[in-house]
Amino acid sequence: MKSITGFLIAAVSLVALACSPQQDSAQQAATSPIVVAADSVVPTAGSPNDPPHTGHATTPNAEKQEPTMTKDGLAKELVCMVNNAYMGKKQVPVSFQGRQYYGCCEMCVKTIKTQRQVRVAQDPLTGKEVDKSLAFIALDAAQQNGGVQYFESEDTYQQYLKKRTPTQ
Repeated sequence: MKSITGFLIAAVSLVALACSPQQDSAQQAATSPIVVAADSVVPTAGSPNDPPHTGHATTPNAEKQEPTMTKDGLAKELVCMVNNAYMGKKQVPVSFQGRQYYGCCEMCVKTIKTQRQVRVAQDPLTGKEVDKSLAFIALDAAQQNGGVQYFESEDTYQQYLKKRTPTQ
């Protein structure tokens, strides 16, 4: 039992290290994949109680892009849909059930494929469930760390902005 517990602690530590924002791109490229026994349980990001592992993107040496809104919202490929954060660099594309999602690391890729709750969000205006792959994505003005919100459409996003901004 002690050896299994030790193994799990080591595996979780390696996962945390792999997603550490302090890693530079050379370290990231040199990091080898982590192999965990099939019956082991390793925590994943995306649960309400899990801390996000923001601060990195999977494209080494890529120039970080400033957030730019288009008619389609923020570029989906620059958003980690598990951490709900604008990363400013291209993320790992994840095809799932004919739709395209994005994650910042292999842990996010696995989470997208296995946890429905990270593939959907609630439109802040209507309260309706929105599939993140189809959503209009915008920066969350209330967050300073690049947090994003998912809307049904540009129209609900514009209505949300009007509702939040008092008329003069």
